[in-house]
Amino acid sequence: MSSLEIPSAFAMEDVRRTVLDNGLVVLAKEVHTSPIVTAMIWYRVGSRNEELGQTGKSHFLEHMLFKGTERFKKGQIDLITLKNGGGNNAFTSHDFTAYYFNFASDRWDVALEIESDRIINCAFDPEEFEAEKKVVIEELKTGLDSPWGLLLQEQEAAAFKVHPYRNPIVGWLQDVERATVEEQQAYYRRYYHPNNAVLVLAGDFETNEVLTKVERAFGSVPAGAPPPPMLLKEPPQRGERRLIVRWRSKVPRLAIAYHAPQIAHVDSYALQVLGVVLSEGKASRFYQRLVEREQSVTFVSAEYGESKDPTLFHIRAEARGDHSIGEIETSIYDELGRIAGGQLNEHELDRAKHQIEAHFILSRERTLDQAILLGQIETLYDLDYIDSYLPRINAVTAADVAAACSRYLNEDSRTVALLLSDGSEPIEDDESEAG
Repeated sequence: MSSLEIPSAFAMEDVRRTVLDNGLVVLAKEVHTSPIVTAMIWYRVGSRNEELGQTGKSHFLEHMLFKGTERFKKGQIDLITLKNGGGNNAFTSHDFTAYYFNFASDRWDVALEIESDRIINCAFDPEEFEAEKKVVIEELKTGLDSPWGLLLQEQEAAAFKVHPYRNPIVGWLQDVERATVEEQQAYYRRYYHPNNAVLVLAGDFETNEVLTKVERAFGSVPAGAPPPPMLLKEPPQRGERRLIVRWRSKVPRLAIAYHAPQIAHVDSYALQVLGVVLSEGKASRFYQRLVEREQSVTFVSAEYGESKDPTLFHIRAEARGDHSIGEIETSIYDELGRIAGGQLNEHELDRAKHQIEAHFILSRERTLDQAILLGQIETLYDLDYIDSYLPRINAVTAADVAAACSRYLNEDSRTVALLLSDGSEPIEDDESEAG
């Protein structure tokens, strides 16, 4: 195995990165503030890896891994977790799938036993598969039975014509309905193996001792064939796209999405600052104008999403009273034009940087938070990003923000989605779900 010591500022110092002979990347970080250990395993597979007609496989697989193995029967994983006073969960994104356990530091070893088993021995009982399919379909339908869930799904499908980011993480309904247990098992065999995984451990332990335990649990797990690379690239958008979604709502909603670069791009820092300048807190541009002065919205947000491949910069708003979507759009574009034109003062810029720094530090207090940061960055990019993140944020200038705003948040790059009433009786509690 090879090891590299990674010095890091703030809460991420003393991370040990180790690679087992079978390719498993192990990140270990001692945190002795409380007797807790978080154990996470990340697989470099998400909805971006799914082929046409096979969407939803990554998310469905997340469900199946809790259905047991030959060693850990159905229900045992949750039972063991509860008996030891711990917690477990999982999540799937476009770029990765992650599973975690939280245990007291005197009883967390069982997490290694479970993960080293289900990385290759997941049970695919046909009856369990069909039962879980119903659960996944219900989850999918629930997501679409909300105004923002429906609107954003339709918007992403319009914004991306080629790249799999156009597909919902839970999959398209028809793909999930016709999924077979054989296809799901083949997908599992293709992507779930040590050389496509990252094990993250954060908590109250001694690193050398932990690495011995990891080697004992995972060292004999065979490496798999390298998974096929995702080669699809989104062609440049050459004009505004607009769509209208009808829904049983009396509240008009607006979603604007601009094509933006991936996390590894140098402009990602300026775009993160831009998102905070626009909508973070009551002093932000959008809040001051749209909520306070014009009182045209009940909710507004701007966000740059970090991802492995080129992504979207999202702006969302909900109209207030009789204010039209058209006037809200005009105000949003006017503020973007002001920033692109250089009308961003140093006070706004400094406030945004301080907000980002505070969030970065304060949101890493728990071992779970630190494990998520480490796993996400290792999976999406490179751990050096953590060391350089705040210095690069602090180096962003007003000119950088203006240039990024002009380069990416322009008319030819945007997809505008409107959610308007379908004329039916609105749902009883038609309030903001976006905050």
